[in-house]
Amino acid sequence: MELIDYTNKWVTGEIQEDLAMIAGGVICLLLALVAWRWGTSESARAIILPLTVVAVILVALGGSLAYSNHTRQKQFVEQYQESPEKFLESEKARVADFMKIYPQTIIVSAVMMVIAICVFAFCSTPWLRASALALILVALAALTIDFFSKERGVIYQQELNEQREQSQIGLISAESREKKSEAQLDCVKIEKVE
Repeated sequence: MELIDYTNKWVTGEIQEDLAMIAGGVICLLLALVAWRWGTSESARAIILPLTVVAVILVALGGSLAYSNHTRQKQFVEQYQESPEKFLESEKARVADFMKIYPQTIIVSAVMMVIAICVFAFCSTPWLRASALALILVALAALTIDFFSKERGVIYQQELNEQREQSQIGLISAESREKKSEAQLDCVKIEKVE
């Protein structure tokens, strides 16, 4: 497989994650509609707005990421066709940058969950408890998405490293063939002189 094939595979996985976020948002919106339509308790009424906010966040984020990843997929092909070597180096730098985000996501999600659990455990107001549940949903969504994204990112980074090694080996082989042919030409010139 060529480098662009690995890149397309990675971007396709990212788009699938984006679509999963949209689906999660739609499910949250449906749950909010169910609570609005049939919920009679104070807690059922309190969960409507937090679930709607989570739905909007997931649909908006998933939609914008799906659009940008789809657009980037086309740009990647163009960049690769222009210069595979430059594309490889730019991808290595880009991947190294976004791989740094994953530990931060774990910390932020963990803090969000601890705060939400504390609010849920120590507050008796239904809208605060409902908001805490929504915050837990957002944290779980971030952890779930990043769990799969990080795995694909690590695999893609390994492929980039292998591609770089192969291209360096190819350059070394090409240089040695060039030197060998130059040496052969020198030998031919020496034989002609004699």
